[in-house]
Amino acid sequence: MVATGIDRAPTEAERAEMQIVGEKTPSEIFYAELSKKGQEFVKNHLPFDFQCARIDYEDEVEKRTKESERTYGYVRHEVISSIKLDLDAYGKESRFEIVEKDEEVEMQNINNVRTSVKVGWTVKYRCKQRGHGVSVFMPNAIYEERFGDKKKVDKKED
Repeated sequence: MVATGIDRAPTEAERAEMQIVGEKTPSEIFYAELSKKGQEFVKNHLPFDFQCARIDYEDEVEKRTKESERTYGYVRHEVISSIKLDLDAYGKESRFEIVEKDEEVEMQNINNVRTSVKVGWTVKYRCKQRGHGVSVFMPNAIYEERFGDKKKVDKKED
């Protein structure tokens, strides 16, 4: 029971402006989607620009917040919750340039002898828009599939 003694259901207009305690904010929802999309790219060993996505979202929130305050005198919930970014655009290949490729070596016991074994490559990318660095580990098979010599010619014609 409410301490004021007033007990009534809120109207639809009031309900639209209420924020339910414990409900996720639009920013929390966006960051969860961003994390999920980023994990898809990580699992596929592809670069994803988390930093630019986060910066673009925060810039859009700031812009819409100012405009809502100017128009209504306060920030309306639906103004912020309606922000949608195309997260796939932050993983497009054209967004990045390759800076460096490093072999990844791991020490393993082979017949009780510690031996270094090449397990893959780390490809370092740079975002063309803001210059953010993104490193992506690729196992040997995936690296060869993407960056291997594509001009291999069989010489069985001799």
